[in-house]
Amino acid sequence: PHTDIADRSKRLLIVTTAALPWMTGTAVNPLLRAAYLVQGRAEKGGSVTIMLPWVERMADQERVYGKDRIFNSEVEQEQYIRTWLRDTAKMPEASEQLQIMWYTAWQERAENSLYSMGDITALVSADDIDICILEEPEHLNWYRAPGEHWTEKFKHVVGIIHTNYFAYAQEQPAALIRAPGMKLLCAWMIRAHCHRVIKLSGTLGKFAPEKELVENVHGVRGKFLEIGDELKDKLLLADGANDPVFGSEADPSVYFIGKMLWSKGLGSLMELLRYAEDSAGLKLKVDMYGGGPDMDAADEKAKKLGLDMPFHGPIDHPELGWSHKIFINPSTSEVLCTTVAEA
Repeated sequence: PHTDIADRSKRLLIVTTAALPWMTGTAVNPLLRAAYLVQGRAEKGGSVTIMLPWVERMADQERVYGKDRIFNSEVEQEQYIRTWLRDTAKMPEASEQLQIMWYTAWQERAENSLYSMGDITALVSADDIDICILEEPEHLNWYRAPGEHWTEKFKHVVGIIHTNYFAYAQEQPAALIRAPGMKLLCAWMIRAHCHRVIKLSGTLGKFAPEKELVENVHGVRGKFLEIGDELKDKLLLADGANDPVFGSEADPSVYFIGKMLWSKGLGSLMELLRYAEDSAGLKLKVDMYGGGPDMDAADEKAKKLGLDMPFHGPIDHPELGWSHKIFINPSTSEVLCTTVAEA
């Protein structure tokens, strides 16, 4: 019974590695999951707390969130997140009842990742938590400060594996050494700090087989389903076939949205677009949305290759629901690509 997350009397702690306004999977999906789990829990005596990284250095915030989204305090960012839950995710109850905590983090620029600058376990009392959920337990523990083990402090710890870091390491310098080392380190961290491990898909390797199960615990915002219904109704109208974006004679409107990393297949996409133009005379425009450490280099390479590939920066995915018809995902290292489900 102490492991039953569906029991609304349980007090849950969810710890993740990213926070809005960074529209990355480990910011959006844990937040939506926390918002879903908090529904009806207060009446039963339970609660949901999500613990997020507070990016302490302003320069890190600029690189991660963008220059127009800088927060001077955790309170400011918390208000932003609650407003997003209420107005964008349409979850007003969760926007009020979800508890938010912070741990101090710095950005590691080479990996475009956020890491805690202290012992996260020391920030929470075990008496206040029944079940702890670690989003990316390997990431949370690579550089953890000395302190209590998660499994020793909390009665039940669930780790959710989001990212194929082994695949990423295979594309980095010294991959022959780095990739096996990364695989071993991930398995070590996951096994050491979790009672149960949830892999989002079977594309991931084995970490702790006796603790693992494969389950999609993600979802998509209702906004995407609403856009689909509205678009269907629009296209069923008499003039739907002549729609300038979705009509049968419309020029293809293609886009990519995601983190701007070479490991997401950006280079392969450019090569395929170049090949299509050279071999078949097919010139295709692909709008690129998202931020990341490789965006400037990718933009420069696309221009050198003469590709029609403008880089627009971050955007909330639903904003593209009416302007683009085709989503393209060149990555071969995805675990469970939420943007594909959204599209």
